[in-house]
Amino acid sequence: MTLLFLLSGCHILPLTITLSTTKTSISSDIPASTMPCVQAQSSEQSELLTRESIYSQAETALSSSDFEKLESYYSLYRQRTSRTPNGRWKLQLFYDGLFPADYNHEKDWTSFEAKLLQWIKKYPKSPAAHIAYSSFLINRAWYFRGEGYANEVPPEAWEPFYENVELARVSLEESKEFASSDPEWYVRMLTIARLQGWSQLEVNKLLKDAVSKEPYYQETYQTAFEYLLPKWSGSFSEAADFADDAATITSKCEGRGMYARIYWRAINLHPEFEENPFGSKISWEKMKAGFEDIIALYPDAWNINNYARFACLAEDKETTRTLLARIGDKPILEAWPEQTTFSDCQTWASEP
Repeated sequence: MTLLFLLSGCHILPLTITLSTTKTSISSDIPASTMPCVQAQSSEQSELLTRESIYSQAETALSSSDFEKLESYYSLYRQRTSRTPNGRWKLQLFYDGLFPADYNHEKDWTSFEAKLLQWIKKYPKSPAAHIAYSSFLINRAWYFRGEGYANEVPPEAWEPFYENVELARVSLEESKEFASSDPEWYVRMLTIARLQGWSQLEVNKLLKDAVSKEPYYQETYQTAFEYLLPKWSGSFSEAADFADDAATITSKCEGRGMYARIYWRAINLHPEFEENPFGSKISWEKMKAGFEDIIALYPDAWNINNYARFACLAEDKETTRTLLARIGDKPILEAWPEQTTFSDCQTWASEP
């Protein structure tokens, strides 16, 4: 499954709007959630097979214009208990699956947009249909812009980029009354906030609203975290403070797990975390505590393999040895990227 363009995290030129000079934390005034915890559904399927199944269901149903089936899948995955063995919301994967890797050519946009508008026409009050359409508009914006740094983008590419981002914002605002019941509505709007350079006060208001409705949706925190990265609107320090706040907000049901999930994704997606992440940028002790809480709730092999990878990357030999012993001779190689291969970590951990 190819990552959406909107996850590329490349620099963009600043907007001509005037941003607030007041630096207000986007999360420090959000209290810990008291919402009851839920028991996630168990699954006999592996994490990767579960993901591929959801991607395939969503892509196949949309490509065949089977909107009834899409709504059926959506109803199932919208439930708070609908998680993968890893603990991820299946709802996130459902939305990812709607956008196949081979639709990112200009000739495909017209037919793809028409299909999404047909979905909206048949189910005008469907949150999923409207949210998917806003995602399409954001993806199209990135297509016109390209994935390079801001100074590499042709001047003529900025106008269609900003135009499509604004169309996505308007579309979400028009559907807010019913679509904001879905936490993904706020994820799309937080993405737009980052691309349009909203102030931290505006993002704080949006985040408060999101958390008040669904405090445990992981993508909300991961997207807000991206807003605070230095290449967008913040700093590593502000991003780290937010990761702490996110873990506190979700601590009743997730322990410190949200901290680990935020940086798990950050290391995987953002180049600025590739070199020596466990220093001034990320606290390994906090991430380790987060992984321990994740494993306690979701003792899936995918989580254990990733935990071991990060322990090795952090040069925590004792933890690496313990986890490698649990993995044995059946690693999930997809969890081990080139910079920290399973065999390399095995060799290192076996040394005195």
